Amino acid sequence: METLVVVSRAHNETAFRLAEEMSREGKVTILFTGKGTYHTSDLELIARLSRFASLITVDTEFDSPLDEVQAINYDQFVRILEKCERTFSWI
Repeated sequence: METLVVVSRAHNETAFRLAEEMSREGKVTILFTGKGTYHTSDLELIARLSRFASLITVDTEFDSPLDEVQAINYDQFVRILEKCERTFSWI
């Protein structure tokens, strides 16, 4: 089962913990958007999250300088949505 976790807040430790639990059931992708893009500058957090999830952000909103965070366009976002069987939003 694939899960998309949308993070759009600056305070998300609970969401990250839940995403890690969900990764035991299948692939997890974390989308950083809005104020959630703040987390992409935290090297320690990104290293931890990248062990169990794919990390993305929307290129028109934010392009992280970190290799672990991929900037995607709208078409790529739609393809991810189509693949995921569930979506979890932390807004």
